[in-house]
Amino acid sequence: MNESESLQLAEELAVRGRGDVEPNPVVGAVVLSGDEVVGRGWHRAFGGAHAEVEALLDAGDRARGATVCVTLEPCSTTGKTGACTEALLAAGVARVVVGCLDPAPQHAGRGLELLRQAGVSVEVVDSKVSAKLIASFAETLGRRRPHVFAKWAMSIEGAIAPKDRQPTKLSGPEAQAMVHDWRASADAILVGVGTVLADDPRLTVRGDAVSLRPLRRVILDPHLRTPPACTVVSTALETPTWVMTDEQADEQAAETLEQHGACVLRVPSGPNWTEAVLDALALQGVRRLLVEGGSYTLGRLMESGLVDQVATFLTPVCLGPEALPAVDGCPLSGLTLPDGESLSGTAPATQAAARRVAERLRLQDVRVDQVGGDILLRGFRTTVSSV
Repeated sequence: MNESESLQLAEELAVRGRGDVEPNPVVGAVVLSGDEVVGRGWHRAFGGAHAEVEALLDAGDRARGATVCVTLEPCSTTGKTGACTEALLAAGVARVVVGCLDPAPQHAGRGLELLRQAGVSVEVVDSKVSAKLIASFAETLGRRRPHVFAKWAMSIEGAIAPKDRQPTKLSGPEAQAMVHDWRASADAILVGVGTVLADDPRLTVRGDAVSLRPLRRVILDPHLRTPPACTVVSTALETPTWVMTDEQADEQAAETLEQHGACVLRVPSGPNWTEAVLDALALQGVRRLLVEGGSYTLGRLMESGLVDQVATFLTPVCLGPEALPAVDGCPLSGLTLPDGESLSGTAPATQAAARRVAERLRLQDVRVDQVGGDILLRGFRTTVSSV
């Protein structure tokens, strides 16, 4: 395999990270020794190892003297992971072929210059496919707020709770394990105070998932209705809990929550309060925000155009009449299947129902997968270029 074919393979690998790495770009890498591919890698999860590191680990000692073909210029700074330029130099590679430069002005060309100074041969191909892979990343470079990833499970009525609002488990164990993986790769989890009052959730990473960084729990609560005895506050010394409120919220209520370990952050009230909250979270270092509900919070975020990515589990559970809609103001009853039909990722009725839901949510780059007994519908609400 030659360098051109290896870069094409790296581009194919990069796509596998879509949906799991945002707001970071999808990236793929291939290690080529002579005409043999000895290492493959892609950026798998936000905050996880970059594609070059994955490929170098796959290649092992065979990376020394080899060529690395990577879709995006290797990073030269240390963030959630180490600099890829340092990993390439430590592995002793002789040549690096890059599909496109890093679009961030403060980084563009810097990584390549460091490699050249160390004696590594460098070539930039200017691949249209590589550039297309990072189009959405380039578009959001100047944005302050986090990447908002909204997830929920819903019944065949497009609902998340029965009429009496009692907590009801909708998705199966496979879906729940996937959710914990998403939590593990997030900077923070956000819910509205209504969810805290109704469900008293833990909002922690459990099972086999391992957090890539300290997780923060965020509650949207402009009027400070969060009970000091709720789980997320009573465990705030173990897992940080931030209560986002406005400047008019009761001072005594704020002091009580802080005495129990929560951090109360005040954001000036106004018509764009939710967006201001997201900006405040970005200033606290939150780049990937997982939103888990409830209905009102999801509705307001959707209505304001603040949701970037959606993942919803379509389950076979029936919650009955007057159930609580999953997304306030956005009816999602299109999942209802004909009599006798069951949820199956390959069944035409399921595919049609999932597509109707995707259209109602205005999703692009839609994926429909079977996860245990549930159907996972994923997509983006912002423009993401397809390859």
